[in-house]
Amino acid sequence: MRSWIALSVLIATSSCAGAPVPPPAAPAPPPPASSVTPAPPASQAPKPDPLAAVPPVPATCAVLVQHPVGGTCGSGKSGGFAALDAALAQSDTEQRDARLAGIEACSQFPGGLVRALRAELAPVICSDALVEPVLATATPDTMRRDVRETLEGLRLAGKLSRLVLDVPKLAEPFDKAAFDVFLKTLLKPWIMGQARAIEALSLDGSRLGGYAKGVVAIEAGLADMRFVEVVRSIPLPKEMAGDPQVQDAYYGSLDQELEPRKDRGRDASLVGLREFARAGIIRDARIDRARAVLSKLYGGHRIDALDGLLLPPLDMQEPAALEERLASRVPTFYLPLLVENLDVTKPSVLRALLDRGLPSPMHQALANATLTPEAKALYARILLELGQRYWRSEDLAHAAQVATGGDGKPTETGELISALALALKGGPKDAADMMLRGPVLPEGVGNVSDLDALAKKAKAPISGYAAYDAGFILQLAPPANANKAFWQGVAKRYRQAARQLPSADQRTEATQRAKASEATAAAIR
Repeated sequence: MRSWIALSVLIATSSCAGAPVPPPAAPAPPPPASSVTPAPPASQAPKPDPLAAVPPVPATCAVLVQHPVGGTCGSGKSGGFAALDAALAQSDTEQRDARLAGIEACSQFPGGLVRALRAELAPVICSDALVEPVLATATPDTMRRDVRETLEGLRLAGKLSRLVLDVPKLAEPFDKAAFDVFLKTLLKPWIMGQARAIEALSLDGSRLGGYAKGVVAIEAGLADMRFVEVVRSIPLPKEMAGDPQVQDAYYGSLDQELEPRKDRGRDASLVGLREFARAGIIRDARIDRARAVLSKLYGGHRIDALDGLLLPPLDMQEPAALEERLASRVPTFYLPLLVENLDVTKPSVLRALLDRGLPSPMHQALANATLTPEAKALYARILLELGQRYWRSEDLAHAAQVATGGDGKPTETGELISALALALKGGPKDAADMMLRGPVLPEGVGNVSDLDALAKKAKAPISGYAAYDAGFILQLAPPANANKAFWQGVAKRYRQAARQLPSADQRTEATQRAKASEATAAAIR
C-alpha cells in the first residue's frame, strides 16, 4: 500500500495550504567561503503561476463573448427598462445574452452593470471570459466600485467553477507498479496544481466584500468539496480491489486526510451563504448547489431540513406592471442598482420579490412602513423563506412580528406564518451555527402550540397546513425522551393534514408521515 499511503500524505499536504508557517530555526553557521556557491538571482527563478492549473474557458462560451455590444435603449428612460425586461423574459441563454448585450451601452444603466448581469445569468464556467475584457479597461471614472467588485467576484468564480472537474484517470485494470508511475507523472501534479489554484483564487476573493465575496466563497467551497468526492473516486489497483480489509483501511485513512479540505469547503460555502443572506437572496442557483453538496457531505447536519414545511401556494400569474416584472426577474443583488424608487409597500411588488428575494436596501425601506394586512403577510413570508433557506433566527423572529403586528386583522396566511415562525425562531443563529453544532434545536423550538391552535380554529386548507407543519417540526426535532404518546400526537397531526390539504401529493405525503410516526409509536414499549 506504499503508493496509496503516499497519496494520503499528498492529500494531507494539499489540504493544509494556507496554514501558518512555523517559526524558523536558528541559522546554521555559514560554510567556509570557498565552498559557498552563489545563488542565482531571484529574477532567474520565477514562482510558478498558481492559476496555470485552471482549465481554459470552454469553446461553448465563445458565442456569448462574441455578442456585439449595443445601445438599443428605446425612447426615454423607460425604454431601456422595457428592453431589459424583454431580454430577461428570454428563457434561452444565448438569446437572452444577445439581447442584454444589445442594451449594454445604454446610459440608463451604470457602466459595467449589464455586463455583470450577463455574466451572472450565463453558465458560471463562462463568467470570467465575459467580464475580463471589461475589467481590463475599467477606471474609477467609468465604473462604480461596487460594480467593479462584482465583476471581479464573477471572474474568480468562473475560474473556480472549472477546477477539480476532470481528474486524470488510469485505464483499468491496473497494478501497483502502474499506479506508482501514474501518481508521480499525472496525479500528483494535478492534485497540487488544483490545490494551489483554489488557494490563490480564494485568497483573492477574501479581499472582496459583500455579494462579490459571497460569490467567490461559494464557488471555492464547492471546488474544495468536489476535491473530496473526486479523490475518493480514484479506483484501487487490482491487488487491492478484492481485499475488503485493505479497502477499509485505505478509505478510512483517506477520509481522515480529506477531512480538513472537506471542512474548509464547508466553511467557505457557509461564508458565501451568510453574504447571500445579508443580500436578501432567496432563490439562486449557487445557493441550491451549495446546499445540495453540504447536505450530501454532512448528512446529519441537514441545511435543507426546513424545506419540507408547507405553505399556501403563491399566485403564479405574470406581473402586469413593468416594475413588478423586473422585481420578479432581476437577480436580487442587482435590482436596486438597476431599478430605483420601487414601491416595496405594494402587495404586487412584494409578491414579485418573492420570486427571487428582498434586496437589503428595500428591506430597510420596509422597516417603518405602514402595510396592509395583505402586504404584511407577503413581507412576513419573505422573511420566513429567508429563515428557511439560511436557518436565520432573526428573520424568523422578524417574520412573526411583521405577520401579526401593527393595525388591521392579519390574514389567515399571516396567522399561519406567524405561528410557524414562532415555533422556529429559537433555533440556530444561522446556517453556520446549525452546521457546526448539528440540528439539535434548543428548548423553545418545537413549541407548536400556536400552530395547533390555528389547526383547530382555521378553515381548510390553512388548518391542514398548520397541522402538517406542527407535525413536521416535532418530527424534525423530537425530544430525547420522546415516548409513545409523543409519536401518536405527531401522527394525529399528519392525519388531520391528510384530510384537509388541497393537493393530492401533499395528502399522500402527510399520510405516509402519519404511518411512519404510528410505526415509531408502536415500536416503543
